[in-house]
Amino acid sequence: MHRFVRPTRRVNVGSLSVIAVVGLVGACAIAGTPQAATPELRTLDLGGYSGRPLAAPPNAGETYGRLMESARMADAVVSPRDIDPALSRISAIPVPTPEEVVGILADATVQTLVAHGMLAGFSIGGTDDPTGMPVIDASGMPATGPARSVRLTVLRMRDNMTAMDAARAIDSRDFAVNRDNVDIPFPDYFATHGHWRSYVPTMAATLAHGPFVVSLFITYPTSDRAAMETLVEKTFDAELPRLDAFAPTPDDQLVALPMDPDAMLSRLLPTEPGQWPNPRLAHDEQQPIAGWGGHRSASGVVYGPVVADTWVNRPGDSERIPVESVAITDSARLLRFPDAVAARRALRRLSQPDATHTVATAPSGVPDAVCLRNTDANPAARDSEYSCLVLDGRYLALITASTEADAHHRASAQYALLVTDRQAHG
Repeated sequence: MHRFVRPTRRVNVGSLSVIAVVGLVGACAIAGTPQAATPELRTLDLGGYSGRPLAAPPNAGETYGRLMESARMADAVVSPRDIDPALSRISAIPVPTPEEVVGILADATVQTLVAHGMLAGFSIGGTDDPTGMPVIDASGMPATGPARSVRLTVLRMRDNMTAMDAARAIDSRDFAVNRDNVDIPFPDYFATHGHWRSYVPTMAATLAHGPFVVSLFITYPTSDRAAMETLVEKTFDAELPRLDAFAPTPDDQLVALPMDPDAMLSRLLPTEPGQWPNPRLAHDEQQPIAGWGGHRSASGVVYGPVVADTWVNRPGDSERIPVESVAITDSARLLRFPDAVAARRALRRLSQPDATHTVATAPSGVPDAVCLRNTDANPAARDSEYSCLVLDGRYLALITASTEADAHHRASAQYALLVTDRQAHG
């Protein structure tokens, strides 16, 4: 997707539209110069929200634990942007169970992953197609065209041996889908399997690395075998060191993972007042194809810099702004930066004009708040017709709402929450 992909129809988790905020409010001082806020919070109209942080539940439990470990694994993958800057339209999703693999890998792999004790996973794709999706022909297959893409999926198994067995079985099942598939060896990589068809511009490759299975799905403008092999090898070269640096949570500790890593979710306005945003996944499978199985999203999770970077740094940006993490709920995002200067730089960048957004009134009494209206006629965007960015120190929040009044209430409550937390913890 292109930084943020709007689904073609509404999913069961509220979607956020593409946000490009027009202009900085007059309350912003000199760009890049953070200022301590001293608001009178009692005068803000919070519209029923408390403006105070919620307390996180004590631990994750098995179901939530697998999803949260999968979100942690976002930093065990390399972004396609780092493989090739042109692969800049990013789609990133947790894959906590074998069933979630459907649409990313061949359906037949589900049985393999169940049998080999898959524990968690993460998938990230990047394409140079402006739509954010590879070109698909009328039959639902990847089409010859100008676009390239890399879909990288990392799945964690019980141990090293089961990972090797799973990698072999995944490739074997996918290979068997079509009798025209040709085996592609990758002798420089241990326990690697690959295949390709001479008349289809795609290639699949799977390897085992420690307890992980690494699977690649490549699309290319032509069925050029050598070019796709080179892209596979370049991706493996970048990915394997990243995996080596990742410390997986021990199996028996998944149930005890904290529900709010680094207290990010408690600083983010909940969708419903007083209700903790438990982690969950949503699907919108409209065009199922291995590697790009439709729009998916996660809510109630926190990602590290690999995913957070895609929210701040866009194709063509002359300078990358460092960003540490992003927390996501149904109707809000919270970005954390190394310092207030980086956060303000991000606000300036995200305040560039956009053809589908117009300036809206900002809430009274909230400094460094910018709101706008989404003029896109897509019905799926109506639940986020109004958007506001709220800056406080090194945190930059994005909230959405269906009406301007609710957007003002939510932005005011989000600001009060950030200030209250800062005053309590410094």
